[in-house]
Amino acid sequence: MKNPTRQLKLQLDQALNLLDQPSLLSFSTEERQAFREETSKLSRNLTALEGSFLMIGLLGGTGVGKSSLMNALAGFEIASTSHRRPHTDQVLIYRHAAMNQTEDFALKNVPWQEITHEADAIQHILLCDLPDFDSLMGQHREHVLNFLEYLDVLVWVTSPEKYADKVTYEFLQLVPKAKQNFYFVLNKSDIFFSREAKDNAYKELGVVTRSYQNLIRENGIADPLFYVISAREALGSEHLEPWNQFPAFRQQIFQQRDIKQITAIKTANLDVEIQQLLSVFQEEVSKLEAFDRVLEDSANEMTEQRPNWIQSGQEAFDLWLNKYIQPALLSEKWDPSQLIGPGHLLGTLLQGWPRSSKEQNSPMDLAAISFPDEIAVFFRRRLEWLEDRLSRRLLRHNLPVSFREQFHEKLDVSKVMEELRDLFARKAAGWMAEPALPSFRIFKIFQSLTYLLILIFFLFAIGGEEAWRDVLDNPGINSVIGLILSGIQTLFSAKGLAALGSYALLNLFFAVRFYRRLRKRSETAAKKIIKTLKGELTEIWEEKMQSILDDINHFREDVRSQISAVSILTQKKDR
Repeated sequence: MKNPTRQLKLQLDQALNLLDQPSLLSFSTEERQAFREETSKLSRNLTALEGSFLMIGLLGGTGVGKSSLMNALAGFEIASTSHRRPHTDQVLIYRHAAMNQTEDFALKNVPWQEITHEADAIQHILLCDLPDFDSLMGQHREHVLNFLEYLDVLVWVTSPEKYADKVTYEFLQLVPKAKQNFYFVLNKSDIFFSREAKDNAYKELGVVTRSYQNLIRENGIADPLFYVISAREALGSEHLEPWNQFPAFRQQIFQQRDIKQITAIKTANLDVEIQQLLSVFQEEVSKLEAFDRVLEDSANEMTEQRPNWIQSGQEAFDLWLNKYIQPALLSEKWDPSQLIGPGHLLGTLLQGWPRSSKEQNSPMDLAAISFPDEIAVFFRRRLEWLEDRLSRRLLRHNLPVSFREQFHEKLDVSKVMEELRDLFARKAAGWMAEPALPSFRIFKIFQSLTYLLILIFFLFAIGGEEAWRDVLDNPGINSVIGLILSGIQTLFSAKGLAALGSYALLNLFFAVRFYRRLRKRSETAAKKIIKTLKGELTEIWEEKMQSILDDINHFREDVRSQISAVSILTQKKDR
């Protein structure tokens, strides 16, 4: 049979535990405090009560008549020789058939057997026939000692032949029970009156009684509750001998039973109060279940919208990268040294003078490529949309504001946006910190050959055909000097000035061509970087979306865990 006081106490302890933890309950601070005070008060009231049935253990040595004593208490035979123990440490529990089935209190560690009866006199009493302690050894003894804590009353049964056994008092010292709940019974006392005159019988009984009481006092019990009885006589006759104190013993036991029945009534009254208190937790289960469904719908909707979120994010990245990052990348990575001759001069002039070495070596300022508000709004709108959708669902289901606040705390749009902006800017800065754009070696060789070819044509033009033929036909110092003089003479003539102008125009033309080609190649290389960067930024955005989904699912796990805890609390136990 389940102890109702223990069950109610367990429920109150669970309620206090829920109220003391930072849980998902929708109670306000004031409500929590009020529930905590009321729960603590009911718990204190329960602590003052005991179980609704009296649990009596009969403990003694072999052959002292424990079964006869149980039969005498019941008014007819409930224990017989057929109730044999298959184990030396087994407990026999005698229960009225009208009572609920016995709960395995702590009997996981003790073998036990339950025997039912229909003795109405002890309907609210559980009689536990404990193994003979003079047969218990080692671990068996520990098992029985552990079971004793569940007993309300412990009756030490002995007989005139057994009362002086040393093992009785050794076991008495080991029992962890309050000594005021001990009853000492000297059973089979009728043996004194069956063989001699009554005068001598009373004398011998008095000697044994005093000796037994002295032994009990010597073992720490100063004022023992002591009864001299004959259980066999009490069961077989209505008129008992004057010395037989069984009626007084039985009255004491039944008085304890009546106290237990009064306790049961008080417990039932407290049960009503406790269930009224716990009813608010049942309402909380419904709210938490609705909240779980709202979170599930939000997670599913976010999963459905994920492709749109990714596409929107990529559009925002395109705008940011093309408008801000690519120009900054070209400006940061532009290298006029890829141009030679006139092209280098033109590139330097068009791009501006080279920055100082200090500026070139300084790290990229994150503020220069920070994620602008006009781009961040694309992402903030998505997060706020998710938050708004959940808020509307909560309002539609009339759920507490505290649920919305807890979700907002979990999502925290401002914090998520700060993390995203920082991650995006750092990823862009990382590419800015990479080496300059690729070196175009073949392009530089081609420039050198082009400018050399133009120079050769210019030299041929101002040298004159005859001077060049003379150098080719008669190579030597005289022909070379003649070529130089011819070139100088031509250079300062109208023909030479025309050749010089053509040479300058050709250099400028090719410088422009090479500059534009380098710009185009640089832009192509920059676009490759931008494409790679866009992919990495998209990956960050996808990871953040997955992180938000994971947070929602983890939040759902917390909610379901809370539902389980509160449901266990509100389940009506069979008592």
